Amino acid sequence: MIFRRIKYLYQKKHRYLEAYLQDLVSTETGFPPYKIKLNIVSKIDNSKAFNFFDFEYNGLHYQLKNKILKIVSE
Repeated sequence: MIFRRIKYLYQKKHRYLEAYLQDLVSTETGFPPYKIKLNIVSKIDNSKAFNFFDFEYNGLHYQLKNKILKIVSE
């Protein structure tokens, strides 16, 4: 767990895409970004910004679509 946080801080400092996307999800959900494991990120419905995130957090599978959070499986 501490390794994920160190990796996240390193990535954020060096502006990697994964850390940026984790920040986007964290802003909408309030989850700590270094605990978010992204599966799919995309732009849907002709959006110019990323608006679909499929991710895992604390063993649960979530989808965030157009700022609406949904638990896919527990």
